[in-house]
Amino acid sequence: MGLRARVWSVAAVVVVLVSGSAVAVAAPYTRQFRGEGDSSFGFAWIYARADARSKAVGDGFTDPEAQCAEISATGTTYDATVAWECTR
Repeated sequence: MGLRARVWSVAAVVVVLVSGSAVAVAAPYTRQFRGEGDSSFGFAWIYARADARSKAVGDGFTDPEAQCAEISATGTTYDATVAWECTR
């Protein structure tokens, strides 16, 4: 093995060690979304949850059913507000 081959072998080992040891760990991202809905037919809860879900998806949460939890819900069948907390 020539000198040039040894240098490239050492360089390859150094690159693997350096890139393998630099593991980036991002802090979890948590955000709350407020969904509001009103309906004269009694679908306010469905609309409020759909509103919160669409806001979460718009912020980059790819699976709101798994990444979000409903933390508050107030209202009636005809006028509702929900709050979701999402973490990724």
